[in-house]
Amino acid sequence: MKYNKLFLIVTVALSLATISLVNGCSDKAKNDQFAPKDKDTLIRGNSAEPPTLDPAEAQDQYDINILYDLFEGLTNVDQNDQIIPGIASSWEISHGGKVYTFHIRDNAKWSNGQPVTAQDFIYAWQRAVAKATASPYAYILSPIVNADAITAGKLPASSLGAKALDAHTLQVTLVRPVSYFLQSLTMPVMDPLYAPSIKQYGDSFTQPGHLVSNGAYYLSEWVKNGYLAEKKNPYYYDAKDVKIDNVKFLPIFDTNSELAQYKSGGIDITYTVPVDQYNDIKAQYADQLHTVLWAANYYYDLNMKDPAFAKNPKLRQALSMAIDRTTLANTIVGGGRNAMYTFIPPTMEGGVLASFQPYSWQTEPYAQQAMEAKKLFNAAGYSTQHPLVLTVSYNTNDLNKKVALALASMWQQAFGENAIQVKLNNQEWGVFMQSRIDGTYQVARDAWLADVDTLEDYTDLPMCKNPQNDSHYCNPKYDQLVNEAEHTLDPAKRIELIKQSQTLLLNDYPVVPLFQDAYSRLMKPYVKGYDPTNNHLDHVESKWMYFDYGN
Repeated sequence: MKYNKLFLIVTVALSLATISLVNGCSDKAKNDQFAPKDKDTLIRGNSAEPPTLDPAEAQDQYDINILYDLFEGLTNVDQNDQIIPGIASSWEISHGGKVYTFHIRDNAKWSNGQPVTAQDFIYAWQRAVAKATASPYAYILSPIVNADAITAGKLPASSLGAKALDAHTLQVTLVRPVSYFLQSLTMPVMDPLYAPSIKQYGDSFTQPGHLVSNGAYYLSEWVKNGYLAEKKNPYYYDAKDVKIDNVKFLPIFDTNSELAQYKSGGIDITYTVPVDQYNDIKAQYADQLHTVLWAANYYYDLNMKDPAFAKNPKLRQALSMAIDRTTLANTIVGGGRNAMYTFIPPTMEGGVLASFQPYSWQTEPYAQQAMEAKKLFNAAGYSTQHPLVLTVSYNTNDLNKKVALALASMWQQAFGENAIQVKLNNQEWGVFMQSRIDGTYQVARDAWLADVDTLEDYTDLPMCKNPQNDSHYCNPKYDQLVNEAEHTLDPAKRIELIKQSQTLLLNDYPVVPLFQDAYSRLMKPYVKGYDPTNNHLDHVESKWMYFDYGN
């Protein structure tokens, strides 16, 4: 089951000191003059240094952006998030929906020229579910027979329900029919691995010269905090259609610095744009700016390990009700984002939950919500005589800071300036991520970008034993409803059970949904082949792209 890249929908830090630099070189004509006709390297912004290139360990966008280039699974997705063949050219699904048989391409090869076989997938999957690996994505394999028991240490990895019928035929047996199984195969944790390299180099198998991959590119250089370079894999099964020979990822954390490099010709595609300059950029680079709604929820965690929240549902509800989500999304944040009251984005699965309203109060005018929130706040035991002190943690990021300041202001206006004191705790990404995992925070920014277009990508997240359940919420009734929804073969009953689970979750208030996030990036006019318009999962592959300078 999917436990994905904590998405880590990170749009990175604003440095006011660089604004004057960014506003220079703003002439569009200057913007295009840095593209030589013999250009052979695509340069992409990546916002941060990838923590790992181990497909079993990767869990954020910074690694996964690169892994999409280096590896390929049995299936893949097109630019409209639709499933297409990957390393498997075709497959059959048994009548009962529990047995999948994949046919691996005869010309699928590793970057060293060796053939990709069914055993390479089995090796990678057994490694991912092994308890010793402790993969944060191990649960994505849970539909496969014995996967959960292996992860729990109750069975050996060799008992996983996947076997090679021959070198190019892989048979996978599931515990139950799973409608999104083909989608889950596109995630890095499901990619094959070249066992000889891992056995020879151990943990350093991800380094240049050691990493053997099967995607359109292979890793050629990795200068930590400098750049990561890829070269076209000549053995890739579709190498003839890969037009760009080299790709370079730049881990530029400061959005203004990234924008400055884009303007000077040092970057072809940015990862994001500075939030505070969005409108100016849109006016100036209308033909180069692409803004797309993510299948993503930007929300706040209320740490259920914290005594202030654990047994005080009125306080949790008060904090949620006191937020003017429409003003936050449309005016304060902007950039194409939409206010959200649900945990699951309303665009998932074609909008099947678009009309779902979990809160009885969400259609009330905000002024009425704020009044009721104050009553709950007082009933929870807080007032000017007994003020609440809250610490809000977030990772370094201009968007995150802006949201934290806005919420602090809304809470003070709703409850009284002297009734609540909000302290902002800005943390470096690695420290922040670990504090959420450990539960050593009080209130924290969170975000989730779906890996696949299925409701279960979200419903699984708040379950008791999910390692990425950062609010540390645990309600057995919620888990029961989610499990029932996943096991039913009745589509209508599945949706009804999911609605029940979401109503329960949101009225327990361990999380505070804020808005459906969006991504914005600049792309040079001469970069063709990449169309993000309907790419709500933001699964991007460099192999799609080519350079065209027109006449």
